[in-house]
Amino acid sequence: MKATRSCIIQLWLVILLFPVSYSMAVTDKTGFDLAESFSLRQISCGSGKTCFKLGNAPLIRDSQQVFPNGLPEEYFLTATFRVRRSSKKERWYLLQILDQRNLPQVYITVDGSKKIVEYIAQSTQGQSLRYTFKSHEIHSVFDRQWHKLSISVQSRMISLYVDCSLIEHRETDEKAIADFQGKILIATRYLDGKPVDIELGHMILYCNPRLAAQETCCEISEDMCLLEESSKTTTVPPSTIHVGEILALPLMEKKPEEKCFCYPNKGEAGLPGVAGLPGQKGEKGEKELKEKMAFLVSLEKREKMV
Repeated sequence: MKATRSCIIQLWLVILLFPVSYSMAVTDKTGFDLAESFSLRQISCGSGKTCFKLGNAPLIRDSQQVFPNGLPEEYFLTATFRVRRSSKKERWYLLQILDQRNLPQVYITVDGSKKIVEYIAQSTQGQSLRYTFKSHEIHSVFDRQWHKLSISVQSRMISLYVDCSLIEHRETDEKAIADFQGKILIATRYLDGKPVDIELGHMILYCNPRLAAQETCCEISEDMCLLEESSKTTTVPPSTIHVGEILALPLMEKKPEEKCFCYPNKGEAGLPGVAGLPGQKGEKGEKELKEKMAFLVSLEKREKMV
C-alpha cells in the first residue's frame, strides 16, 4: 500500500515540477506533394539519386483532387530538377492552373532560350498579370545540373529563389482567387502540352509562403549543405508551441493534403446552429493539483512516523 502511494506521489511530482513554460520547436512544413498527387513513378537517375519518370501522357488532374480544400491564396512552390540536352533551351510550364473553362489562371513558366522565369496570374479585374525574372543568377538552372527552383507567392509579393538563395522580389497587383474546380498541370511543354524532358526530383506546394526563407538544398549537393550549416544562425527560427498545446495535437499521421489546411476565402456567415449538449466536466486546475500533492506528501510522512 505504501509503495503504491509512493508511486502516485512521484507521478504527481513529475507532472507538477515539469516546466510549464517549456516550449518545443515545431515546423509547419506540411504541403501538397504534387509528384505523389500525379502518381509519378520513381526511377534511378544516376549518382545514387532517384527521380520521377514523367512519361509521355499529359500530366493533368482535377484541381479538387490535388487541393481538396482549394488552392491557398498564398503558397510556396519548390521543385528540384535537371534539364536534359533536349530541354535546356525549351520553354515549359512548371505549373499551370486552369479554370472550369480551361482558361489560364496561374502559370509558372521556365524559358531556357531566354533564361528567364515568369509568373503569370489573373488580377481581380480580369487582366493578365505577368512578372518576369531575368537575373543572371537564373542562368545556372539551364546548365544540365541539379537545381532547386522555388517561388513564394504572397498577396502583394512574388519572390524567386534559385538553389535556396533569394534572387528577386517583385511587388504585384491584387490577384484573383484561383478556381479550384478546374484543372492543374505540371512539367508541361509549351508547344504541345506533353511532359517536358527533365529529371524531376520533387515538386511540393506548401501552404506557408514564408517557408521559402527556411528551405535547404542538402539534397542537391554536399557543398550547399555545408554552406547552409554554417549560416544556420541567420535563418528564421521555427515557430514554437507550448507543452499544453502539444498534448492536444492528434497523434495519428496524416497524408500531406490532409495536414495542409489551406482554405480559400471564407463565404458569407451561415445561420446559427443548434445549441450543443453540455460538455464534460473539466480537469482540476493547477492550484488543486498542488494541494492534492501536498496532501499526499503529508500522508506519506505520517505513515512513516507510524
